[in-house]
Parts: sequence; C-alpha cells; structure tokens
Amino acid sequence: MSKKRFSIFVAVTAVCLSLTLLLTACSPIKNSKIKADKFECIYPESAGDQYRKANRSAYKSVCKSGLIELFFDEKTASVGILDSSSSTFWSALPVGKEEKAIGFSAIEAVLLTEDGKEYALNSQDSSVCFGNFSFEKTNNGVNVKYSLSLDAETGKTDINNLPENAVRADITVSYTLLDGSFYASVNMNSISVPKGIHIENIRLLNSFGAYSDQNADDFIFIPDGNGAIIKTGVPDPEFTPVSLKVYGDDPAVNTGKASAPLGAFGIKHGKGAFLCIIESGDSIADINAYRLSEASLNSVGADFSVTDINTETKKSKQAKTVGNTYNGEIRLCYRFLSGKSATYSGMAAACRENLIRNSVISSKTVNTDSSSLPLIVNLQFGAYDANGKLTIKSTFEQAQTLIALLKAKGINSVLLHASGLFANANNSESEDFGSFLKQLGNSQKYESFYSYMKTQNFPVYIDSCVLSVKKSSSDRAKNLFGNKIEYTDGNTSFNMPQGTRGYLQMSELEDRIEALLDSSADISFDGFALNDIGTALYSDYSSDFYPRESSKKEIASLIPVLSSSKPVMINKGNFYSIKNASIISNIPQSTVSRTENEAYCAIPFASLILHGTYDYSLNSINLSDDPEETFLRSVEFGAVPSADWYCVNTDANDKYGYNNNINEIVAYCVKANDILADLRDARMTSHYEVQDGVFCTEYNNSTKVYVNHTEKSVKINGIAVNARDCAKVS
Repeated sequence: MSKKRFSIFVAVTAVCLSLTLLLTACSPIKNSKIKADKFECIYPESAGDQYRKANRSAYKSVCKSGLIELFFDEKTASVGILDSSSSTFWSALPVGKEEKAIGFSAIEAVLLTEDGKEYALNSQDSSVCFGNFSFEKTNNGVNVKYSLSLDAETGKTDINNLPENAVRADITVSYTLLDGSFYASVNMNSISVPKGIHIENIRLLNSFGAYSDQNADDFIFIPDGNGAIIKTGVPDPEFTPVSLKVYGDDPAVNTGKASAPLGAFGIKHGKGAFLCIIESGDSIADINAYRLSEASLNSVGADFSVTDINTETKKSKQAKTVGNTYNGEIRLCYRFLSGKSATYSGMAAACRENLIRNSVISSKTVNTDSSSLPLIVNLQFGAYDANGKLTIKSTFEQAQTLIALLKAKGINSVLLHASGLFANANNSESEDFGSFLKQLGNSQKYESFYSYMKTQNFPVYIDSCVLSVKKSSSDRAKNLFGNKIEYTDGNTSFNMPQGTRGYLQMSELEDRIEALLDSSADISFDGFALNDIGTALYSDYSSDFYPRESSKKEIASLIPVLSSSKPVMINKGNFYSIKNASIISNIPQSTVSRTENEAYCAIPFASLILHGTYDYSLNSINLSDDPEETFLRSVEFGAVPSADWYCVNTDANDKYGYNNNINEIVAYCVKANDILADLRDARMTSHYEVQDGVFCTEYNNSTKVYVNHTEKSVKINGIAVNARDCAKVS
C-alpha cells in the first residue's frame, strides 16, 4: 500500500477503533439438527375476547411525554397511547367497536422443541388469561413480564424447577415514553426458556393500531421499493398479505422474501397516523401487512427471526437445522402524527429525523458545485460470460466519443459509472482494481480519456463488488449448514450472465477494503461505485462466525474508510450502508413485492428522506418498456436521470446501444434539468396526488413540481400541465 493510502487507512481505522473492537467475530457456532416426520405447530386454546380485546375505560394513565400519554390495562396487560393532538387512541389490542379480535396479542413467540414440535404462544392466550404476568411501573412507562405456556400451572412454577419437556418462555417487554415518542423493547438476554427450547421468532405489538372501518383516505405504509401504501378504503380482491425482509434475504439461511431497504412501517387511520421505526433488531426483521379479511384486520407489524433456522424436506422426512440466536435488543420507536402531518410525507419527515438522530443517515447537504443536473451513465467496458469468455462492450476511445456526443447535444453534467475496466473484473479471486483490459486500450489511453473527463468536470466512478468472490475462492462465507454460500450473479444491467459466485467471509472484509485502496492508489478516478455492498447482507458461519447483525455493523463501519479517500456511490442502498455515500443508484421506482394497482401504490418514501442530502437515481430510462413513464416518475420522485449503455455496434432493438436511444435520453435529461437542477440541495417536504394520475411534489423552498401521467392535459391552480408532461412552479 502506498504511504499516503496507508496513512488514510490507519487514521480512519483509529477513529473507529472502539467500534471495531465491539464488532470482532463470535466464536464458531455449533449447529444442531432436529428431525421429525412432520413438524407440528401447536396453538393455545383461545382465551376469548375478554383477554383479546381492550376496554378503553379500563385503561389507566401511566405517564405523559409531549402530546402523547401512555395507558395500561391491568386486566389484559396491554398498552395504549392517546395522541392529544388528534384525540386518537392507539391500542395494542382492538378496542371498542372492533368485532374481531383475531388472535391479537401484545407479544407472540414461536418455540421449537427438540422433539420437533413448534408452539405458537402469545401473551393473551398463554399468559394473561392464567394471571401469569406481572408489571412494574417506572417514571416513564411500565415493564410487563409475560410467562408464556399452554397451561396455568406451567406458567406459575419456578422456571428452574419445571418438569422435563415443559414448554415455557418468560419475556419482559418495556413500554416507555421518551421525548414525545413511544418505545416498546425486549432485551433478548433477559428472556428465560427451559433447556432444549429454541425461540424461532417473536412478534411485538403486531396489532398496534389495527382497524376494520374503511375511511377513504386510510392507508398502511410499508417500505416496498422506494415505498408503498396499501389504500384500505379501496377494494383489492386479489390482495394477499405482504411480507418484506428488511435488507433482503440472508443467503446463509434463505427465506425467499422481497427486500425492504429500511425497517419502518406505519398506519394512517382517521385523523391520526403513526410511524414505527425498528431501531434495534432491524437486521432480523420481516415487515408484514394485512388487509381486512375473515382472518385479519387492517394491520402492519414486524416479525423478528430470533434464531437462524432452515427447514429441509427429503421424501417424507423433515429436518430443521438450528443456528445462531440473536442476543441483542428488539426496539420499536413509534412517532405519532396529526393534521397535515398525518400523511406518508409526514411519516417520512419523522423517519428522517429519527435516522439522523441515530446516525443512520447524514444531515449534510448535496454538493451543488455544478449548476446542471447530472446524467448518470452506467457504461460497460468489458464483461465476462458464465464460461469466462470476455466480450468488449466499449473502449476508452468509444467512451470518449459518447461523452463528447452528449456534451455536443447539450448535456453539461455527466457522472460516469464505469464497469469492467480491468483484466480481473468480475472474474477474479478479488474485485481489486488491477491492469486495464488491453482490448480497451493501454493505461496511457485511459489517462487520456480521464484527462478529457476531468477537463469537462465529469467525475468517473469505478465499479467494484466488495463482497463478491469467485466460486473457487477459499475466502467464501459459509451458510447455516457449513457449506460455502453460492449465488447466481447475472449482470442484469447489461444482460451478461456471470455464473455462480460466492460472498466474502466477513473476517476478510477489512483486508478487502485495504486491498481496494492499495490497488487503486495509482489510478486516476473520482469515486468508488460499490455494486453489492448496499444490497447483500448475510450471516457468515465460517470459523470466524458473524451473525447477520454483526455483518451489518462491520460493513457500515468500513465504508467510511473508502469514503474518506474518495466519494462513494452505493447501489440500491440498504439504509444502514448509506450514511457516508454521496450517491445512491438504482433505487426501485416501482413496488417490488407485487404489481401496483389502485389500492397498492408506489410512493417516494425513500426519496422524501434522502432528497437534499444525497443525489440518487431510479431505474435507467433506456431500459424501461415505457421510457416516458420512467422519466416522469423520475421527475416526480426528484431523481437524477440515468442510462445503462455500451458502445459496440448493435441492432436497432438493443436498448443498451446508445446510438439507438441517445436523442431520446438527451431530451429527457434537458427537461429534467429545467425542472430539478436548482432543487438538488432542497428538502422534499410533501408528495400527494392532486387528481387521478396527476401528482405534486413540494420542496422547502416553496417550489412545486406537477407531473401528469395521464393522456389528457390538466389545469391545476391555474397551472397548465400537458398530457404525459411535468411543470414547475416556484
């Protein structure tokens, strides 16, 4: 490593030393396997509505903080919150006129025994109805201990004197008010279970705010893609419950769920709304949303996969492999909103404030040295197919021709994201920068190209897959079974399948970052484009064991080492990874778990949080089946436009060949520049639908941007907005 690069690395590492010491890997985990002909799930008998429903008059005040007041019902051992600003009472259990109390409870836990039985216990049917709970009021809340079991006697007996095979879990939930927010938390280290019991998962306050009446503007917010709302007042007969995995699937365990970039959800009901942020336990959380049906009320909550468990089925036999159990805290923070703030825009503002306070995202402002909105050009140079065959997609000279053409057509700001520059790119033991592919041109030709880009003030970000290793690597992370993790890496941006690859052992990540700095020290470029670090999160069951939560913290702690050297672009951007980023690319513009419709709508929730702090892009315009619609949504969501291109000669139908669509992209970019260029450092404060298919985005400098997705021109407050067009009012 060069002396300059080494000094930077050491300096940043020294600043983070205390954190690094806390993040050292755990001892190897010894997995166990439970076999059974069939895994039977056992539920407690229903205790009836007297314990599943709350009586509003039975709630007693515990404490106040700001405009909210905490109440506790000593019969049902449940809590409620009165938001005086909207006179809304939010309860952990259905209250009053709710006819359905469909299994709702304060807390639920699924326990797995060594004989292959699963017990789905809950606070109401397994604890409260037997009187097996206790509570203690504190200065700012109440702590409730629930002893969960199938019968009264098991819950009353000292847990250390239970007979063999007894099923029991003692879980204490702390309900507190602090600075006008409501917190519900469980310390996993304080949970007591008999020997041989594994806690599979925990659900905390999953019925908080659940409702059945259908007001026209009520909705459930979930972090699907950029964000989504479920309009509960709009019929959706095809709806099925939504389940999102925060930060995506863990390939060491595999659950097959759609990914959520942050742990947050909320409800708007009547005059009030709340947002819940998962402050601790986010790495093991699923977010689940339900609409009113025979089996559920309108509700949303989080399910925490406390223990890594993978189920295998072979013929008629099943087996569950049991791995690590999370021993941290589960902590939910509820913020309450009323009036004009009881919207998803208000939720996003509350979420942003929370994330900044907890140092998850930055409070900085976008650097607007350029007066123009940049076009992000994702340009592929060389690419390897699944068989290791190299294809050249762009040379340095061709890339310069493309950039010069964009300049000549009126694009005054370009950010180049360069992929496949090096001989070892996408096909190596390590994704370190190395020798340039000779087919692209030698180092001198690259320097000539970079000099041209520098003259134009167009930054070059070089792509790197920090967490990815080739299949044969000895440094591959291992899954729950002790096998090396594999995944199929298809370069979806450029349709170049890359075959099977693996993920890096977490214990090697610091060395990988150091090697990346070392190998790039003598290369001229402006920023790192981290292709996988914002999308992949996994447990590592190698000899140096890293639970998923430790992996999350390790990744987040090392990104500043790169960003202290050069700006960083994060792909897609799981929120734990973005604090030190300058740009976030490829944020989904549509929902990812299901197709949008009138009742399930994409919203710019992430954009409302990020705008003004980060530049970000949505999907590339040229790859869309409807480029015009992608452009319109990009403007509506305040995003920087982007295009995925290469320079080789292609047929007229190839979307990646820039000659086939450059004029169209330039026209969109000129329009986007007129609308958004002077808004890059502004806070996005509100987004709403003005009328069917017409949306307004407001900024904190009194600017409004109207986007008309319909085929007819409209007039909004005297402002004409043409069909399939946008307009700006300052």
